Amino acid sequence: MGIRKHIPNALTCCNLLCGCLAIMCSHNALGALLFVLMAAFFDFFDGLAARSLKAYSAIGKDLDSLADMVSFGVVPAIVGVRYQMYPITVGSSPSDFDSSVWLPEILLAIVSFVLPLLIAVFSALRLAKFNNDKRQTENFIGLATPACAILYVSLIAVLKAAVDIPYGQSVSESSWSLIANGKVLCHWCYWLPVVIAPVLCWLLVSEIPMFSMKFRNLSWSDNRDRFIFLLIVAVEIAMALIGGYSFPAMLVAVITTYIIINCLTAVFRRKPAADK
Repeated sequence: MGIRKHIPNALTCCNLLCGCLAIMCSHNALGALLFVLMAAFFDFFDGLAARSLKAYSAIGKDLDSLADMVSFGVVPAIVGVRYQMYPITVGSSPSDFDSSVWLPEILLAIVSFVLPLLIAVFSALRLAKFNNDKRQTENFIGLATPACAILYVSLIAVLKAAVDIPYGQSVSESSWSLIANGKVLCHWCYWLPVVIAPVLCWLLVSEIPMFSMKFRNLSWSDNRDRFIFLLIVAVEIAMALIGGYSFPAMLVAVITTYIIINCLTAVFRRKPAADK
């Protein structure tokens, strides 16, 4: 088989490399997002190459999980923590906190750092579950780690663009004025990623069936959820282009739509069984 058997692993290594580069620029959510998307690209094609070339191996399976853990588990966690730290580190000094931050606020700040880190923990649980779950050959059970990472990093990129704190500018002189002088606990832009993090952690290890984008045929009955999703996404992309919304905002809308469709499908498909 020669070189062909190494192609899937080479693509997986490219995934891992993109994850490392995303960590290096985690202070820039948009830059990290671009590397996460590149990692997702390589993650998709390493599996495709392995199937096409019939180049399966135990090492490839383990390597794929390790690369996914870095690119889609560690990266969103670090980007989340860096985002939580940004209003504190820009234009603030230790003396600000000695005089203005009380113990409850410090505890809340610690929580705001810990919750994004849980994405890495639950991504590891998700990947371990995926490797040992025979039900996930065609579709997923729970949210896939690439979708989780892209959603979370895109959300932070949107929020950072909305807040737009120039580097080196004082917090009190920026649009973070509600959290000036060390008061970093009362702005919705600050708390939204913190609130979203545990929701994503739950989705990663949940038992909610979620369709993959693998089309075996073009039958409506076999691919109804996929077709509905693609139709909605087409509308969202058109609206984003017309409205001038950013690319990260469009990604947030697309992946949120994917999650909502799967959750609604799971709820309505369970009802007949519950009635019996």
